[in-house]
Amino acid sequence: MGCVAALDGAGGEPAARLEAQEPPARPSAAESAADFFKAHFFPYEPFYFLAGPEAPVAKFQLSFNYRIVAADPESTSALRRALSGAYFAYTQTSLWDLDKPSAPFFDTSYRPELLYGREHLLRASLPRWARLEAQAGVKHESNGRDGVHSRSLNIAYLSPCVQFGSPDGFNVKLAPRAWVYLPDLDDNPDLPEYRGHVDLRTVAGWERGPQLAALVRMGDGAQRGSLQLDLTLPFPRRFSRSLFFQAQYFTGYGESLLRYRERESHYRIGLALFR
Repeated sequence: MGCVAALDGAGGEPAARLEAQEPPARPSAAESAADFFKAHFFPYEPFYFLAGPEAPVAKFQLSFNYRIVAADPESTSALRRALSGAYFAYTQTSLWDLDKPSAPFFDTSYRPELLYGREHLLRASLPRWARLEAQAGVKHESNGRDGVHSRSLNIAYLSPCVQFGSPDGFNVKLAPRAWVYLPDLDDNPDLPEYRGHVDLRTVAGWERGPQLAALVRMGDGAQRGSLQLDLTLPFPRRFSRSLFFQAQYFTGYGESLLRYRERESHYRIGLALFR
């Protein structure tokens, strides 16, 4: 949500200079695959597994984006630089009744999307402690079910993101998003009353320390909407450099597509790989 994650390709240390008489070594198949993966695949929305005391007790989310044209800092092609902002993304959020016989999934939201993002907008006009990005895209969301349990929607959205503070220290990110619904809401024609047309994601904290994220979504109905709070704390570095403790609280409408008309409140705790 909001700022595009990992728009810049993964970097590395400069390769050692080779002697003139030695031809460069051809990368192995494994090295070529690893380079391709680092140039094209990035985390996108938070990636976590959580559990709580009330049904559905478990919730997990996985998410990635695929850069269609890899960035090349040495390229002089304006077209290549422009196309490097195009992505395909996929996010899946599942609610899981782990405490019931056979542990069935309660509901799952599948969200493929095509998006375009740009970093460092108005860089020359902004102070060093401020950063502006923007993202636009089209997204499909459904729960993969049929009959009376079928839920689906398609939207086109625009989301600017502004960040204040130190990129490596304490900072605050604000990412409002506005969208319009594309045709075909036959499964759930009243969904806009609960989902609305705008939301706001705010993240405050340290890049390598505690962070608090809030996602506020306003329904078209004055009493409808939702709030989700996520507190993440990094594991001690001597144990892991890529894991986080996470606590999540949700209240309002629409945690699941299946029960988007019902008001719910849940808290869960667990682990995150990306926040």
